[in-house]
Amino acid sequence: MKSNMKESKQAKASESEDGVDMISRMPDHVLQLILSRLQGTEEAVRTSILSTRWRHLWIPIPCVDIDDFRGMNLLQRFDKTKFREFVFWVLANKSVDLDSFRLSYVFYYNKSTLGQWIHIAVMKNVKKLDLVLSPRNKSEVVKVPHCLVTCSSLEELRLSLSGCRLSVPNIITGFSALKVLVLKKVDLFDDFSVKYFFESCPLLEDLWLIDCFIHELYTLRISCPNLKSLTIINKAGVSYEVFKKNKGMFDTLKISCPKLVSLMLSGYVAGEFIFETSMPSLKEVVIHPEELTEDERPLVDGFVGISHVEFLCITLYCVSMCYFPPNDVPVSLPNLKTLEITTGVFAMNDLIPFLICFPHLESLRLFITQVDRLEDWKLDDIASMRILTRRLKLVEFLGFDGDDRKLAIARAILEHGDALEEMVFLWQQDAKHHEKSMEAMKEMSKFHKASSTVKLTTVLQPAHPRFKL
Repeated sequence: MKSNMKESKQAKASESEDGVDMISRMPDHVLQLILSRLQGTEEAVRTSILSTRWRHLWIPIPCVDIDDFRGMNLLQRFDKTKFREFVFWVLANKSVDLDSFRLSYVFYYNKSTLGQWIHIAVMKNVKKLDLVLSPRNKSEVVKVPHCLVTCSSLEELRLSLSGCRLSVPNIITGFSALKVLVLKKVDLFDDFSVKYFFESCPLLEDLWLIDCFIHELYTLRISCPNLKSLTIINKAGVSYEVFKKNKGMFDTLKISCPKLVSLMLSGYVAGEFIFETSMPSLKEVVIHPEELTEDERPLVDGFVGISHVEFLCITLYCVSMCYFPPNDVPVSLPNLKTLEITTGVFAMNDLIPFLICFPHLESLRLFITQVDRLEDWKLDDIASMRILTRRLKLVEFLGFDGDDRKLAIARAILEHGDALEEMVFLWQQDAKHHEKSMEAMKEMSKFHKASSTVKLTTVLQPAHPRFKL
């Protein structure tokens, strides 16, 4: 009997330690850390009803994240007055400087109210500002408040405007501390506003332009002395005709960023890419333009300016359109170690001339979307296959599906790759591919291999977009 009572007390003690009492014994700074991980400021504020101690725990947290859509019943009528009062109340109660302020509202838009919220955030020395706005009137002009441009604490600015036009005040100095700028679905109207915006950010290190329309601008020149990462993605689920009609893409993109480390250009970006200066720090380049018409195909001016790159991700379509002066020797990429190629109808005859530019290539990643005619890959051309495989240590097939023509390409690489150490097949993870991958591995194990030590690996992975934003 005593033994049972003892066990019961121990069980209750254990429950107490794992339950509310254990949380109550945590110091304030630990509880505030937990609150900061909740989904939004709304959730953190709701914890104030738990007890007197919890009433003010959320106030010293230096982050505000308010979203009018998050967790709202779609059948419930949106009360914009209560939402406005809630935002003002949260900002007024914050007793510390703000590390970040994220605000998203999609049902109404008031420029005066927004300006007041931004002004309060600036007064609290906000470091990161993230605004996701969806005005009812798409012709609305969103004006950046003067106080934000001159904010000396702002290091990161993210604006998503649902296609509305952005207007920046014309002042001598601005964004003096800004290092990260992300513009998504922003309408930048002319050459002056775009040029001025970038020149107003002397310390800018990371620039993202996502699905932005730029009107009345034939040449976009990005010249940022401290920029380390540049990403331009224009897809937005619209056609090429829509982009051209709305001047969404420009004829020429000129890049002059001597400290650039990473570059990504994807979608309807420009008809021509020009690297104006040498970029010795550039290590990673991704160029994935959409296929255009015959007279508007993208031209990459050789590899001038990116000769130090170590990782290159490009479409074979873009490769076939690259321009090299007649009778001129292509610029070499002596540091390139990894090449990722996405290819559809283009094949080996487009790739081989380029491989001469990569004398030290060790890793090849192939994303083959389709193979129309296997003979275009010249798998029996020994000279071409030796150029392809001469120093390759690793070959990866991305999005592999076991197609017989893709297996034939893998077989040819295995037969000529005498330096090959590993070949990896990345399959989409589903039931049909699990069994099919085992069958493919069994078949490939019988192939002749130039390298006696090469290892074959198959990997099932979840489907994911080619590029993450």
